[in-house]
Amino acid sequence: MKIANIVSHNKVNVSEHFNVVESMDNIIHGLPTLIIGFDYVNKHYPDFDIMERKLGDNLYWTVKRTEKRDKFEEDLSWFMNKVLKDLVSDVNYVFVDPIQYHGKVIRKIIRKFLSIPNKITYQDGQMLYVYGEKIIFGIDLKLLKYIGLNPIKIKQKILAHSSVFLGNSDILIEYKNSVEELDNKVRYTPYLFSITDEQNDTSSLIHIPRES
Repeated sequence: MKIANIVSHNKVNVSEHFNVVESMDNIIHGLPTLIIGFDYVNKHYPDFDIMERKLGDNLYWTVKRTEKRDKFEEDLSWFMNKVLKDLVSDVNYVFVDPIQYHGKVIRKIIRKFLSIPNKITYQDGQMLYVYGEKIIFGIDLKLLKYIGLNPIKIKQKILAHSSVFLGNSDILIEYKNSVEELDNKVRYTPYLFSITDEQNDTSSLIHIPRES
């Protein structure tokens, strides 16, 4: 699943989730787009404001690395950061806290959890993060043990209701750069995996307004 377009005649070091093409004719419409290179922009958008990086709705530009390296790296980093943060902006995080929540709230969370199909579970240390339908549930196995519950049995039940379990540390390595752009919040890992697995249609929800 592609999450944004980058138009460039030169190689750009970004993840495979970015659709890197050489022409606007090859972009995926509906996704935010960054054009790299003054010459290309000047040719196709002759009335553009050189002081303004925004060319249009969801359309931006920056210089080539060879034209101004610092500006290129700053704008590329900004673009990738905004794309990822806007991508997760409507994903809700629910930390399942059996100490703070009353039994009624916990039962409501469990019913919601059970109603979601195709859940993806990721384990990071003693934390389980379960993603489905724009919700990430956070379960602290250490906390469950602290209050006298059996974390092994609860984990087994969660996995029994999950379509995918990501328990390998290599998974975090694979999404390392994306997680870093999201302030190192590893809870987004199962959602990022779901994008790779093409379970989400992101073309209609990504929009990145830029401050002047």
